Amino acid sequence: MPHILPGILSLIQYKNDIEFDFREELRPERCECCGKLKPHRHGTYPRQSAGGKNNADASINPIEIQRYYCPSCRKTMSVLPECISRMRWYLWSVQHVVLLLFVQGASISTIAKRASPSRHTISRWIARFKTDFLVHRDTLIQVKTTLSQYVTFNSFWQACLQLISLSEAMRLCHVLGVPVP
Repeated sequence: MPHILPGILSLIQYKNDIEFDFREELRPERCECCGKLKPHRHGTYPRQSAGGKNNADASINPIEIQRYYCPSCRKTMSVLPECISRMRWYLWSVQHVVLLLFVQGASISTIAKRASPSRHTISRWIARFKTDFLVHRDTLIQVKTTLSQYVTFNSFWQACLQLISLSEAMRLCHVLGVPVP
């Protein structure tokens, strides 16, 4: 499970400020697996991420993701910037636009014309967000109590995305132990 760096909202920001800088405050406090304190630096690995149509971030791929190693359980962990989705190629900003357009009533075909993912990819994302809706809603309500008044998928995500970005919402879910895509 990766450690997520809050406030890193673009690949350019990550590349300029953090990519090769193993600062002590960026290191995970403890191993995500066994809880041992202060895992060791363990190099980097290249990661591609798509920023969507006409996105300046796309030209700086790949970026180097920092790795840490726990000698106790012999596992490695990554330190991802907030802007990168853990299990998806597209950045959270692209997924934010797709989800916002969907909850505002745009069709999947219309969204595919405005954003770079295919209709199939957009459909998979929406299906996953719908499947995980109650878990994400219950988790985010713990942090943003004003969201408790929104009970439907569309109304909740519309209100949530007006308050915070999707990357922040998913980072908060991750911090509170909820699996995120």
